[in-house]
Amino acid sequence: MSSALVAETLMPPAGRRPEKTERILEAAGQLFRDQGYGAVSMDQIAREAGVSKATVYAHFESKERLFAAMVQSACAAYAEGIVPQVTELDDPREALDRIARSIESFLLAPKTLGIYRVIIAEGPRFPELVQAFVESGPMPFLKLLTEFFECADRRGVLRVSNPRLAAHQLVWLVRGPLYMRRMLNVEAIMKDEPSVEDVVKGAVDMMLKGYAPAA
Repeated sequence: MSSALVAETLMPPAGRRPEKTERILEAAGQLFRDQGYGAVSMDQIAREAGVSKATVYAHFESKERLFAAMVQSACAAYAEGIVPQVTELDDPREALDRIARSIESFLLAPKTLGIYRVIIAEGPRFPELVQAFVESGPMPFLKLLTEFFECADRRGVLRVSNPRLAAHQLVWLVRGPLYMRRMLNVEAIMKDEPSVEDVVKGAVDMMLKGYAPAA
């Protein structure tokens, strides 16, 4: 999997963006998480970023596009750094472990949880918000993960007849109970839940058993 593919599907990481673009994305993300999607205006985003409204629209033609870019930005930072690096690893456990840890770290990050909460709360009122989120975040990453499983199958380190399904399964295994606990803010109540280490190891073990190559 080449870095060119990643560049095709995801925004460049923060270090490659103009300063004003980065400020706008940071301001928008903070406002969306604090106030919700519907309550935030492009005027507010411009003030928070310290730029003019015209500058915001010059970078992003609508609030929907700005939200989509923010999701792309968040996903690109870890997808680009992890998935291409593991496609050539000979040890499938090491590759899956690194991917699973990356997914878990991303899903449990406060900014990620904040955006998911916005989607859940405001998605019914703003269907374009859900579409922008799915097309800009989960779908590009699932494409990368699917290509990882395709590569593993071609090289014979795993036997994966349906790489797309395998990609979905790994993500949902890693989500596990920790993601729901953090989303609902019930850590104090559910003290007996497994650790991050337990969740990652369990997910990797199940994937390796389910997709082990023929002897």
